[in-house]
Amino acid sequence: MELDLKKWAPWNWFKKEQEDNRTTSSLPAPRAEVSASGGPVSPILQLHREIDRLFDDAFRGFGFPALSVPQPADWPAMLKPALDIQETDKQYTISLEVPGVEQKDIQISLDDDVLTVRGEKRQEQEKKEGGFHRVERSYGSFQRALNLPQDANQESIRASFKNGVLTITIDKREGNAPRQGRAIPIEK
Repeated sequence: MELDLKKWAPWNWFKKEQEDNRTTSSLPAPRAEVSASGGPVSPILQLHREIDRLFDDAFRGFGFPALSVPQPADWPAMLKPALDIQETDKQYTISLEVPGVEQKDIQISLDDDVLTVRGEKRQEQEKKEGGFHRVERSYGSFQRALNLPQDANQESIRASFKNGVLTITIDKREGNAPRQGRAIPIEK
């Protein structure tokens, strides 16, 4: 009896995003262990710096910018919508949370085996009370790239949008059909 290890290994939906992050992320520069006065750094200051670095690394992993001065490489992580991927015997269901984004501002495309969801949030709020006038604007764009598994039927991809949640459904297939790129319409 032959053991199929691919069956037990989870599919990496995020290969494309990880490749993109490797090429754009920067490594932290080593900090000099010399104080401003030119003498050695105290152990307390070293501990403080190390704790700051640990918090920066931890929060960056959750999509928040670093607690210190954000670097340009940190900004795209802020605009990454949360997503859930559910698998059944017959299909995959991907849900992206995009509150405040309108359906017309979302594009879904398929290129080979990479499903890309792009969007832009544009929000303007105006409030007039008494002698006060306030206008607030919020703009930002996002992109998520997902590598589809081998058994995803690319011809069956459907998308719907309701209450700030984009749901993409992909049926599973049995054979290996050729892959093609195309745009995916979003149903109402």
